[in-house]
Amino acid sequence: MWRRRTTQPSSAHDLEGARVEVTPNPSLRWWLACTLLAAIGLILCTILLRRTLASRSPGGPGAFDLCSALFASTCDDALGDQRFWFGGVPLAGWGLVYFTGLSGLLFVARFVRGGFEPEALTSGTLLAVAGTAVGLALTVSAGLGWAPTCPLCLTVHGVNALLLLALRRAHPRSAAQQLRMVRAAWDWLRGSGAPATESARWTLVGHTSVALLAALVFQWVYVESALRGAQAARPPARAQIIAIYSESPRLALPVDGDDPHLGPLTAPVRLVVFESFRCSGCRRLSGTLSRLRDRFRDRLLIVYKHYPLSTTCNGRLARDLQPGACEVAWAAQAAHRQARFWAFYDALWASGMEALPESIAETARRANLDSTRFAADWQSESTKDRVAADIALGTRLKIPGTPAVFLDGRLVVPVSAEILETLIRYELGREKRGAAG
Repeated sequence: MWRRRTTQPSSAHDLEGARVEVTPNPSLRWWLACTLLAAIGLILCTILLRRTLASRSPGGPGAFDLCSALFASTCDDALGDQRFWFGGVPLAGWGLVYFTGLSGLLFVARFVRGGFEPEALTSGTLLAVAGTAVGLALTVSAGLGWAPTCPLCLTVHGVNALLLLALRRAHPRSAAQQLRMVRAAWDWLRGSGAPATESARWTLVGHTSVALLAALVFQWVYVESALRGAQAARPPARAQIIAIYSESPRLALPVDGDDPHLGPLTAPVRLVVFESFRCSGCRRLSGTLSRLRDRFRDRLLIVYKHYPLSTTCNGRLARDLQPGACEVAWAAQAAHRQARFWAFYDALWASGMEALPESIAETARRANLDSTRFAADWQSESTKDRVAADIALGTRLKIPGTPAVFLDGRLVVPVSAEILETLIRYELGREKRGAAG
């Protein structure tokens, strides 16, 4: 792990001045970098998995939301998306198995004697290549809006890409030599290679041990996911929903006639939603809001508040999570000035949440807006100020992300059509009992 370097004397008289220097082995430094990155990946995947499993427990997520704390945006939309579950295991669980395998290979490469450090690092590099490819595909899908964005998940993908680079630097052999090692191992596994040596047998033992460790972690993740999935399949009891809701503090949310709203301002129950037009969870909620409006009519007021997750207009964010979200929010507020907010709202969700200027203009045309007035209001200071006021309110309330739904001042977590309907009926019943008393 350390290299010994001796300065050579230029003559016999210099022998007494010869000195010995001990310098760090460069490969050790890179191995330490690989180990640190793998540990970070393990920790982040553990946090994401814990949040995923907690969200499928009765009562919704109770685990700490690191994504919200770091990025002012929840990762729950992505974590709960069934497209990110494979073989009954969430993507965060696969990440935990993946980083466990990499960590095991790094341990084998450094501490297990037998001379198969190159083989272990080669296996780790191949595994990291596959993981980086998957991470790149997921990053592209999120960037194109095909899947919910999870900032913490993107951080894991970035850590994995750095890990791949560090593994390459830590490897004592060239890429060509690694390729020959892989070919030789493949030939040996097929029985067409040279007879197994003692070193080859120990290499097989090391890799088998790492594979067994990863399999044990996978088994635990699979069982936990199956148990939580069974719990999630059972709808929570009405009493449990109400108990969780009642424990949430009641906050003051100012509402007036200038807010985009459905239903009368005097309705006995008030539902306030903070949304972003670049949020896939908000898109799913839009159908729920429409059904609730049809079901409860004049007994329910639905109020819309803007909370775009973009640094263009939202100073709470450290990075731009939804590029173009502010421009779309300003456009929706401009539509509201023509009393066409909800027509624009429906047309925008139907269009696929595009934030390009030409797409927004086309949405305005489909919503039957006056194009000249819309263009003037879209970038007006008064429009931007109105959106900024909603953002300031959401920031004061410390909303965990979007969509954030408040029923009569209480934050509703988790949000689903069934839970919202249960709580609305509960609040209507309380109103009725209060009036009777």
